[in-house]
Amino acid sequence: MSDRPKIQPSEYYAVANDTKWRELWEAVLDLPPPCRPRFRCRNLETGNLSHWDGEWFYHWMSAGWNWMEWAELSVETTPQRERVRAILKRIRFVGEKTTAGFRIYGYVRNGEAADYIE
Repeated sequence: MSDRPKIQPSEYYAVANDTKWRELWEAVLDLPPPCRPRFRCRNLETGNLSHWDGEWFYHWMSAGWNWMEWAELSVETTPQRERVRAILKRIRFVGEKTTAGFRIYGYVRNGEAADYIE
C-alpha cells in the first residue's frame, strides 16, 4: 500500500477530451515512424507515471484517456519538434515546451492557469 495520498479528480478541471486525444493519435500515426515522438503519461487518480513508450498504434489508446492528467512527448530533433508542435497547435492542446519535447494536459489543477501550445 502506498503512503501517497490519492489525487482527487475534483481538484482538477478538464482541458482535453477524447476527441483531442484521438486527433493526436491519428496525426501521430500519419507521421513517418522516425518522426513519431515517444510518450509517457501520468494517471490523474493514482499519480502513477508510465514508462516511456513509442508504440502509438495499440498502447496509446489501450485504456482510453479519461484518466490522463498529462502526457509528455519526447522529440529528438528540431524538425521532429516542429512537426509535433504544429500538430499540438492545430488541435489546440493546453501544454508547455519541456527540455524533452512537450507536456500536454488532460486536466489542470483548479486555480492554476494553463496556455495553449504555440
